Amino acid sequence: MRKILSNLVAVLTLSGVVQCLDVANVRKVYDGYQVVRTFPDSEAKLDILKSIEDSVETWTPVSGHMTSVDLMISPKQIPMVKALLKCSDIKYSTTILDLQRAIEVENIETGHVPEFKGTCGSISGMSWTRYQAYDTMVNYMDCLSTSYESLVSLYTIGSSSEGRPLKVMKVGMPGTQKKAIWIDGGIHAREWISPASVTFILKEFVEKSGSYASLLRKYDIYIMPSVNPDGYEYSRDYDRMWRKTRSRNAGSSCIGTDPNRNWGYEWGGKGASTRPCTETYRGAYAFSEPETAAVRDFILARRNSMAMYLTFHSYGQMVLYPWGYDREDHSDEYELDRMGRVAARAMGRGYTVGSAAKVLYPAAGGSDDWAKGGAGIKYSYTIELPDTGSYGFILPANQITQVGNEAFKATQAMLQDLLTSRG
Repeated sequence: MRKILSNLVAVLTLSGVVQCLDVANVRKVYDGYQVVRTFPDSEAKLDILKSIEDSVETWTPVSGHMTSVDLMISPKQIPMVKALLKCSDIKYSTTILDLQRAIEVENIETGHVPEFKGTCGSISGMSWTRYQAYDTMVNYMDCLSTSYESLVSLYTIGSSSEGRPLKVMKVGMPGTQKKAIWIDGGIHAREWISPASVTFILKEFVEKSGSYASLLRKYDIYIMPSVNPDGYEYSRDYDRMWRKTRSRNAGSSCIGTDPNRNWGYEWGGKGASTRPCTETYRGAYAFSEPETAAVRDFILARRNSMAMYLTFHSYGQMVLYPWGYDREDHSDEYELDRMGRVAARAMGRGYTVGSAAKVLYPAAGGSDDWAKGGAGIKYSYTIELPDTGSYGFILPANQITQVGNEAFKATQAMLQDLLTSRG
């Protein structure tokens, strides 16, 4: 049996050699790809999954802290992976039978309610019944900046590797001694529900500002819907499963850096790859990416007023706080856990709350670690939005409004708690 398992792993490793050559303007098709959810119930079974981690794409981490691990496997790999799982007595279920089919129906618009003529939604083409292009998000923000001049300010904080403007909107009513809140989305390109939810949060705070006047008088809320617009647009046009930025790597034909391994607090540690062809490549140096560097500079210029950092990702339904770089305790852990549970209750469905490395696995160079350790922001969170694996990254557009509303409720509840606890 051991020899059979060894042979299967060897064949699978050969079949899964990374093709790092970047072929411009060629759309990747996922016909016949499947996503399987595995249930390793022992360290030995977990080790088997770890042995093929570089050969298949893991949608969730291979970690002893996870009760299940989701794997994306190509048509050629399916027989071998399932044979390996069967021989290893690892239970599994197939959650997505054909990934390409799931991609094709993901962004079909249903139940669209036309925006009133003259609103920023109608002017920009923005809606929350489908996943929007980055240009549409920017046009929406441009419209808000001219329609709500006394409430919002729009900043261009830099440019992406491919020259796209990096946009941040400040929302706040006039007030004194105001604190600041940072909210971002879209760090990982394929997590489409993230920028969709963050623009939903923006819409609520701006277009219904009267309902949240008590918060907006006390806080300036900085909202950046897409930190990684190049990767996001590439995932829309060429490879739906693209995760990284689109920067060039010296000495390699592989494109991009994982922008959530690129932040300069404990950069280069556990869970961050040194190989440009991997999904978790940390970059040549901390803040090598113009996108992460631009956010760093913008936040540091306001660090004395920053009270909270929120970054939205998907998937898994988790509220995570530092540290992510290692399983280390810190003095604010109890308070961060308490506030995280405020968010989890507000979202109204099952969310796991805990420090990132303890809930998942150590991963150095994350934005939430930097926000706390580098910028000194006390409350720092990564919120992993729905779902828990039925769709994974391919969450249908008909769920945007519900998830966006839940994300907004979490944000509102945390800010209200912060306001109350600060007196």
